Amino acid sequence: MNKKPDGLLIAAGFSSRMGKPKALLLQDGLPFAIVILKKMILICDKIVVVFGHSSEKIKRELQVFINYSDELKSSVKFVTNEQFEKGMFSSLKCGLNELKNSEWLLYHFVDQPGLPEEFYQEFTTQIENNYDWIQPSYKNEKGHPLLLHNFIFSSILELPDDSSLREISRNTEVKKKYWDCANKEILQDIDYPSDLKQL
Repeated sequence: MNKKPDGLLIAAGFSSRMGKPKALLLQDGLPFAIVILKKMILICDKIVVVFGHSSEKIKRELQVFINYSDELKSSVKFVTNEQFEKGMFSSLKCGLNELKNSEWLLYHFVDQPGLPEEFYQEFTTQIENNYDWIQPSYKNEKGHPLLLHNFIFSSILELPDDSSLREISRNTEVKKKYWDCANKEILQDIDYPSDLKQL
């Protein structure tokens, strides 16, 4: 049976190599964060966006776009990770604290705006309750976003803020499923201005 995940979008980094918050970079006239949220909302009832560096500025600018969409306005919650300097895992934990009761979670990074709508629809059809971790791959290379089951939430929250999902991944009790998809955008990693050509 297909289930709808809740969403967690991470936009908390320094973006120091880019020189501007990635959440505010534009694709087709819209900030990356909004581009992604408009696709996540197709499959998620509820989405938490975690900010860190420059959080107030980013929230202010994104709220303008959120206000134009009743669907996003009612479904998206902004939170700030005060410990964002400890790394991405601390932001995952911050968001997860808001979504502890979700059965499934779509864990998404803000520098992957290029995935098509169909990817999200197809990805959710991969949900099976005998797995805890579902990850897309393209030509045998693993990518993101991830689908994470509630079974592993407590294990994530118990780890230190400066840990990583690799600790969870190495746990032999975590049942993983890899989905071979046709979308090379799952490997997208936009860190430098030159990377914007990928779009």
